[in-house]
Amino acid sequence: MSERAEPTLADRARATRVVVVGGGIAGLTAAWECARIGMPVVLLEAGTRVGGAIETATLDGIDIDLAAEVFSLSAPALADLIDQLELRADVEPAADESVAVAVAAGDGLHVVPLPANRAGIPANVWAPAVRRLVGSAGVWRAYLDRLRPPLTIGRERRLGALVRTRMGARIRDRLVAPLTIGTWGVDPDEIDVDLAVPGLSAALTRAGSLGGAVDQLLPARSEDGTEPPRARRATLRGGMGRLVQALAERLLTLDADIRVGHAVTALSRTETGWLVHVDGAGDAVDRGDDGVPQPLPADIVVLAAGAPAASTLLAPLGVTLDAPARPAREVVTLVMDAGTSAAGPATVYPVPGAMAAASVIDAGAAWPSVRAASGPTRRVFRVTVDPDQGGDDPLALAARDVTQLWPGIGAIRASAQRTAFLAPPSSTLGHAERAAALRARIAPLGRIVAVGEDLAGGGISSVVADTIDEVERVRHDVLWGRP
Repeated sequence: MSERAEPTLADRARATRVVVVGGGIAGLTAAWECARIGMPVVLLEAGTRVGGAIETATLDGIDIDLAAEVFSLSAPALADLIDQLELRADVEPAADESVAVAVAAGDGLHVVPLPANRAGIPANVWAPAVRRLVGSAGVWRAYLDRLRPPLTIGRERRLGALVRTRMGARIRDRLVAPLTIGTWGVDPDEIDVDLAVPGLSAALTRAGSLGGAVDQLLPARSEDGTEPPRARRATLRGGMGRLVQALAERLLTLDADIRVGHAVTALSRTETGWLVHVDGAGDAVDRGDDGVPQPLPADIVVLAAGAPAASTLLAPLGVTLDAPARPAREVVTLVMDAGTSAAGPATVYPVPGAMAAASVIDAGAAWPSVRAASGPTRRVFRVTVDPDQGGDDPLALAARDVTQLWPGIGAIRASAQRTAFLAPPSSTLGHAERAAALRARIAPLGRIVAVGEDLAGGGISSVVADTIDEVERVRHDVLWGRP
């Protein structure tokens, strides 16, 4: 009588049932990482579609992203995923990454393109743009940076406090704060210098001044002293929705089960794993003879629906998760007649309080495919409105702000509005420690993984990289027989 063969890694993969809760980019990535090695996957999304913050729509005949639209070109994990999905040929680097700050003045709104900088910190405080933003007194205060000793032991970790101490409050408030608040909804005092601008602290010690440190970190410049154009960000031609579509199609090809309209209500233990309980609204819900929805068995559960949903599911199991504050923003996309409006910067960040908008993006300036689709007679803008500004509805506020920034713009041809909850970036002070502590609370449960923006930090690139790391960890344990 022959001995029974030990199961191979492929056998273990096929026998490992995975249930992913949440169909945003984190959930889709987690499902892909499991399904592509043979694990049977069920993905449950409470909403009516997958993709989460990634949503591409057609407005006035133009395919345009309505919220998340960009990723970093220096993100290896996302680059690998794009290659796996055969989307490399559709990656579109930004044509224009120019950034300006809008500041209210006595004679109206001034839109000032930022000079060479890192995180809004100027390399040259005497640049005309700096003077326009902070005035002569602000420039002279910033110049004192050259006379202060460099920071070494006990250096300031907070970006805002560092800039305020070295260059003064006006540089912090009018150059740095518009970028961090406009992008993430986070005050610069909450940003970790070393994570936001890697190498800045060491460069400060070498250069002896903050401006000099920034100058050292800038790429090589041409003979006229200007920084050569070098795209740092990209999107996909036709919209980031193509990434979602490609993931969903590949998952279906691998026999993964994607179910929308399925809200998970509870998790319960079994002797060998977990049961994932769902409500009875979805048509594809498994039901017993009595019509009651049947829970789904799982060897691995991936929680990718956000910290509030994960907290609700984990609380009965004795695990409490503290979600970070996520400020709400209304994201308004406008297709407008070009009228007599002139070209301008790709992105404008108003000084907080100067406008209702926290940021305004000229999508046609940033992305060649959008410019080609809109032609010379139309302009496409994405306006992020802070609802705390009050006043009119977000659409009216967005249109008003675009008109202020681009005088001569024409009428609105099409629009869309979405509510976004901004996740703090991974460069937020204490983010890594908080995420590690949350995962340490979950770890004793065994084979439950939590992923998503609340743990990875905001941004598609961060979410994909973090999700792959976490799924690989639990996948490795299962395949190699660890409990």
